[in-house]
Amino acid sequence: MSVNLDDPLPPEIDKWFLQDAEVPANTFEIALVLGGTVSAGAYTAGVVDFLIEALDAWTERRAVDASVPQHNVVLRVITGTSGGGVIAATAARMLNYEIPHIGKSTPIGKGLTGNPLYDVWVKQLTLDRFLDTSDLREGKELVSVLNGTPIDEATKSTIQFTGKPKQRAWIAAPLRVILTLTNLSGIPFKAAFNDGLGESYVDHADYIKFAVVYSRQQPGEFRPDELTLGFSGAAFPQPSSWSDFGEFAKATAAFPIGFPPRRLKKPIQHYRYRVVAALPSDRDPPPPGWYPYTLLTPDWSALEIDGDVPPTYEFLCVDGGATDNEPIQLARTALCGLVQRNPRTGDQAKRAVVLIDPFAGQADLGPSGLSSFAAAFGAVSNALIEQTRYDSRDLLLAADGEVFSRFMITPQNGNVSGGAAIASSGLGAFIGFACADYTRYDYLLGRKNCRDFLRKYFVLKENNDLVFGGRWTEEQKTLFAKDAEPGMQPIIPLVGTCADEQDLDAWPSGKLDPEIYRAAIRDRFRAIAEAETSGKPLLSVLGRLGAASFQYQVGDYVIDLINTSLRDAKLD
Repeated sequence: MSVNLDDPLPPEIDKWFLQDAEVPANTFEIALVLGGTVSAGAYTAGVVDFLIEALDAWTERRAVDASVPQHNVVLRVITGTSGGGVIAATAARMLNYEIPHIGKSTPIGKGLTGNPLYDVWVKQLTLDRFLDTSDLREGKELVSVLNGTPIDEATKSTIQFTGKPKQRAWIAAPLRVILTLTNLSGIPFKAAFNDGLGESYVDHADYIKFAVVYSRQQPGEFRPDELTLGFSGAAFPQPSSWSDFGEFAKATAAFPIGFPPRRLKKPIQHYRYRVVAALPSDRDPPPPGWYPYTLLTPDWSALEIDGDVPPTYEFLCVDGGATDNEPIQLARTALCGLVQRNPRTGDQAKRAVVLIDPFAGQADLGPSGLSSFAAAFGAVSNALIEQTRYDSRDLLLAADGEVFSRFMITPQNGNVSGGAAIASSGLGAFIGFACADYTRYDYLLGRKNCRDFLRKYFVLKENNDLVFGGRWTEEQKTLFAKDAEPGMQPIIPLVGTCADEQDLDAWPSGKLDPEIYRAAIRDRFRAIAEAETSGKPLLSVLGRLGAASFQYQVGDYVIDLINTSLRDAKLD
């Protein structure tokens, strides 16, 4: 079967990549960027939970109460990577239904709550399940240090989540969801130079785009480089499924070596739309109103069968955070196009990219000299994550008090901020999986921080008539803008119980006894050693002899690391 691999025509590129779509009057559009998290995804999930609750409460009150600010907010885009990608996928599914929101009064018991964000990060992704050895029994091949079955099961429950449908006027039709991927197979490109010369290269930073349409929505046009998803009764073509969506969600969070890599397939025609901005040529300037761009054309010659390229590209994939841990530019360009810029001033801003990052704050430096293998391995892993986390421009814009098109929510706990403010940041942010009290605490902190962010910092200047449509009354300012700086008004006013303080559990010190995992850690690493030598007679004998020593050394080493992490975070 042959597919069209011709370059898209200029009008198509102009429409989907270059044009800046008009924002309706009295409307503010947002794109959420959910960065890499590991177990600190509980914090991000809490932020998203409160954001949904606040938008629901305001839009429902606004419809029946004229004294409530009447402008609109529309969520147009969610981008996510790693744990943030899992949260983006979870939100994409649950936004079609009513959900219970979580607070300090939510029981800590073992049963599920019906809120997928909370259930996945506090109830389902736990260390005891990651250490289970069932994935290594009966000659099964070792694919990861930890058991990936809990991720499979959590994803299955998420994409099958259902309930009473709920219409949300603040969700764009369609909502665009973009998940970053690290494509281990790679995307082959060839750049042509003069005199027939060329250079081949492979790009491993990949992504998938979905357009999600909710119950009773009338969707606008779909992009040519995205897959469409809907719910029962949707009257539009759906070449993808929620099961496919779940596979991409698992892939974006497949932490290298720690969790299993995933095999994916994607329409090969999507790769026709790799468009980058190009500098204008002095010799051949573009016509007025036209923007220069370059199309990156993949070289699929290695895939050809009888001269045809297959319609889908299959590839092996790991955590999107390995190549793009903060997909800010994917979110920004989804709002305003590749070469445009969202207005930045407080009186003109009409869109914003909102980054939710559990780890903002002072970063630790890596080793400066020779170190052990384990320490060097950890340093390499940390370097890759840090290098893909930010573009300096993104940080500077988010930190600039005069820029109202970039915002960031990060943990704030009294005078402590960033990773030090949450309970789940230890051991490279894996420690939260070992203690539900940690992830629950971080979830509630995420809700509290989101509430404070919406009241104080997610604001525009009061003379922004593009959004607010005129001055608020003094009564509205007194009620909704009392915590913002003078002359500022909140973009999402808090009404009802959302305006109330969000209470936290006590800091979870003493909640984790690492000894409860010592036997499971030993069993896991013994099973790994035996799996790697299975079927090889000599190695099998040596492997069994070495496994006993190996499992004890690893168990002791990991427990020591956990204890050190607890002391550093004052959690012991």
